[in-house]
Amino acid sequence: MVKVNENISYKRGQELLDAGQYEEAVSKFAEVIAENPLAWKALNSQGFAYQKMSRYTDAVECFDKALAINPKSVEVLNNKGVTLSMRGLYKEAITCFDDAFTTDRTSLEALNGKAIALQHMFSYKEALDVLEEAMKIDSKHPQTLLSIAVTLQKLKQYDRSISFFKKVLSGDKYNTKAWNGIGVTYQLMGDNDSALKCFTKILNINSMDLQAWISIGYVYQKMFKFKDALKCYKKAQAAVNGRYNHKLYDGLASCLTKLSEFDQAIDVYKMIYQSEEGKRKWDAQRSIKFVNKLKRKQAIGTLPDIIPPEEAPAEAPKKPDDVEGSDE
Repeated sequence: MVKVNENISYKRGQELLDAGQYEEAVSKFAEVIAENPLAWKALNSQGFAYQKMSRYTDAVECFDKALAINPKSVEVLNNKGVTLSMRGLYKEAITCFDDAFTTDRTSLEALNGKAIALQHMFSYKEALDVLEEAMKIDSKHPQTLLSIAVTLQKLKQYDRSISFFKKVLSGDKYNTKAWNGIGVTYQLMGDNDSALKCFTKILNINSMDLQAWISIGYVYQKMFKFKDALKCYKKAQAAVNGRYNHKLYDGLASCLTKLSEFDQAIDVYKMIYQSEEGKRKWDAQRSIKFVNKLKRKQAIGTLPDIIPPEEAPAEAPKKPDDVEGSDE
């Protein structure tokens, strides 16, 4: 029987989690777990909060504890898979998604998670095969359609990609991920004006949409309008209200570097380094060294006015594609 205090604490933890107050949520779930070490749902939710904080090792530890109690939980298996994928451990993630799908042959989350992991491994045709299985379960599932569109985008089948994003919009004209996906596709086609129109549509739906401001900032960077890009990243900072977001800080640091604001760029890269694990942490460390090298060039007067693209920091965002799913 669930104790009253345990139930109240769990509900409050979920409220904090939904509000984006992740540290507070972790503490509240810890109260539940302290009262009942077998509360696997609280462990799962605590792991999800850690995932949102980019504390992937802690998140996986929570998911493993939950699975030790309930090894057949499809939700926990999928959450663990997403977290492993975010760490770059794609093969391990796929194992989790396969286990989840074996348990529930209708789990679209498992199939989409596996497809996204395969995308990151550049196995795009295999990803499409998985998504075809998902389409057999539900041919109108928005996340599946988005995943197919992204995979086609990776294969440079841009017209087909846009057609799948539009299928999502036909069922929900306010789907910001679909508008963002079309914008990214136009951008990859070299049509920055059309891309900006799509991202602006998102802001008409929600003026504080984080991804839209990041996407517009990135396009302005590609157009060498770095001051305009910086304004967009500042808007995105207001949207996250002090919470860490990798894509935002990655773009912001890159923009500051282009503007020769090297000390500020280094400070942002240090925040990324302190907040991340795995490859992202290593990339941030490389970028700190790179920007310090630019500082030295500036000091001796050998820094060019505009930094050549080939000298851009290693982790500068390749594309603002937040349409890939919940693992990013």
